[in-house]
Amino acid sequence: MENNEPEINRESLDFIFEYTRNAPELQLKDVEALDNKVIQILSVASVIIGLIGFVIGKANINVLSLIALLIALLAYIVLAIFAFIHLKSTNFRRSGQADTLWDEFWSDDVKSIKHSLVADISKAYAFNKTLINKKARTLLCVVIFAAVEVVAVGSFIILSAFFTCP
Repeated sequence: MENNEPEINRESLDFIFEYTRNAPELQLKDVEALDNKVIQILSVASVIIGLIGFVIGKANINVLSLIALLIALLAYIVLAIFAFIHLKSTNFRRSGQADTLWDEFWSDDVKSIKHSLVADISKAYAFNKTLINKKARTLLCVVIFAAVEVVAVGSFIILSAFFTCP
């Protein structure tokens, strides 16, 4: 039986292995950075929504300030939902096969083992890239709703301080 697969270039394999072997770990750091940003934004948004508690007793509630208050609360709720979606447990794929490396490859040559590891790293990278892109989109939503909340809380404070009901 003839093998139609091209011969693996050892130098290329060595280079690709060295270049990519830490890729999943670097991706994990990216995920942690995105998660930290969402936590920070959620914390700030919570403080900002809490500002309403300081001014609500002194506020002159009118229709416009009430609308701003409702928008702020709605934006905070949506922001919190996106933050939850972002931070919920997700499966992150690492390429380290430490638990199966010996069992599966103990009789293989180093070249075959490296080839298998490079293939696994490539699959892990593609899987994690999708996760990172999803987290980037939810972070964008969190930022947008935080901005809406800040504008609405500021509007509530200004409208309730300077405008009275007719």
